[in-house]
Amino acid sequence: MLETHDFTRPWANHRKQVYIWSSVAGLFLTVIPLFMVGLGYWPQEPTGFIVAAAICVPIIAPMAAAWWDAPGENRTTLEKANEFMIVWFPITAASQILWELPWLVGDLLGLMNLTEADRWGFVWYFYGAADTRYLHSDPGLFGMETVAVLGGIIMIIQSPRLLTAGHDVAKRINALWWSFFAMSLMLAVFTIYYVAEARDSFENIEQGAWGFGIKFIFMNIPWAIAPAVSLPFVVKQLAYLYRTTGGALPEADRHLVGSG
Repeated sequence: MLETHDFTRPWANHRKQVYIWSSVAGLFLTVIPLFMVGLGYWPQEPTGFIVAAAICVPIIAPMAAAWWDAPGENRTTLEKANEFMIVWFPITAASQILWELPWLVGDLLGLMNLTEADRWGFVWYFYGAADTRYLHSDPGLFGMETVAVLGGIIMIIQSPRLLTAGHDVAKRINALWWSFFAMSLMLAVFTIYYVAEARDSFENIEQGAWGFGIKFIFMNIPWAIAPAVSLPFVVKQLAYLYRTTGGALPEADRHLVGSG
């Protein structure tokens, strides 16, 4: 018997609170250090170290909360995965649109050859001090980040579409296919990012174990795990939607409905 799923269920209040307060915390942890360092009130270090550790909480907490049922709630795994995807899309898109996109523009304008003296470039210099490709206009990295930003833009569009799709199956399916495309882009970029640097014997990575282990590896882990977890569930959700509503879909889509 085919398990049924309800992707229109309202989110439990305890999870919504986690999402709201994580968004507020993430905003404060991004904006306040930028201005305090930029205005010279705080030093770049240990501000960078503290922020890097603290920002992990509002990034990881919503992703974990998406799988947390309220007492008496009994969501299916596919329903949890759907909420997980809707929640982490804006998180990664915020990074790509607010961090990578300004970096791309700044790199084109020759403004990203930053040093510790460039206080207003703190949020880019902090990471670039570990992965120095961000500080000397690496063309391969520019290409990767361009694709990452494209994926982020797609995600920020699809997250509210999935959230508001309701019982509009065609809209949900369309949003899922776009989401699948964007997450595939993300995983491809992530893989190329590390393989390219490994092929270069990590010669662009500085700051020792702190730069390699924490900045280069740990700070990027959520962007690898989230799409890797979500992609199989997108396939399952699409299969479920096609199998349960295939007869109501346009003729062009019916060939995608399995016979089982």
